[in-house]
Amino acid sequence: MAGIQYLGKRCPFSSNCPVFHGTLIVEKAPLMLIKNVFCNRGIKGWKNCVRFQLAETEDEVPSTATPYKKQ
Repeated sequence: MAGIQYLGKRCPFSSNCPVFHGTLIVEKAPLMLIKNVFCNRGIKGWKNCVRFQLAETEDEVPSTATPYKKQ
């Protein structure tokens, strides 16, 4: 139930995310879908995003990392 408070919140890393801003294209899905599934879904979506996971655990996120893969 604790995650409910985050539903609908934007990812804290979105301001510097090339996927969120559409400068890094993800071929698996349209940008609107990516944002709805990962970026604007709150902690539930963020925790499923590889870029978010890397941002929380590493010093630098690879520039080519997407919500689906590290490289």
